[in-house]
Amino acid sequence: MRNTPLKLTVHSMVIGITVILTVFSNSSWAEKDNREAIVLDDVNRTFILHEMRQNVSGLQQAITALSKDDMKGAASALRPLGMQSMANIPPDLMSTVPDGFMQIGMPLHLAFDKIADAAGKGASTKDILSSIGVAMNRCVACHTAYRIEPK
Repeated sequence: MRNTPLKLTVHSMVIGITVILTVFSNSSWAEKDNREAIVLDDVNRTFILHEMRQNVSGLQQAITALSKDDMKGAASALRPLGMQSMANIPPDLMSTVPDGFMQIGMPLHLAFDKIADAAGKGASTKDILSSIGVAMNRCVACHTAYRIEPK
């Protein structure tokens, strides 16, 4: 007798999960990714993805430093995100990505340099956070417009 309710419960769960998965996988509200695909070879794709991870890590370090009013730490975390991050750019990357991608990315690196300079000169935490927020609008714009795909 105990087996019947357990079998019924497991059976009901399997049916329920199947129905839920079917509804979610076929749902008309599921978002389609309409971003422009940037198809890159391994070298360029690796460079771009590494740079993005470096940006997230540097921003996290800068925000942590700012939470302690450590302007030198914030400047040190932001500096590598500036134009120096472009020092090892693959030679053909610029001709491989859309102009719009570069129009978002290059000013972002320049902004990180300016923010690092301001932090190094002792700007207020509020001003640095505000500048980071403005700069990150470029991150959001880029991730909204583009997706990186392997070749």
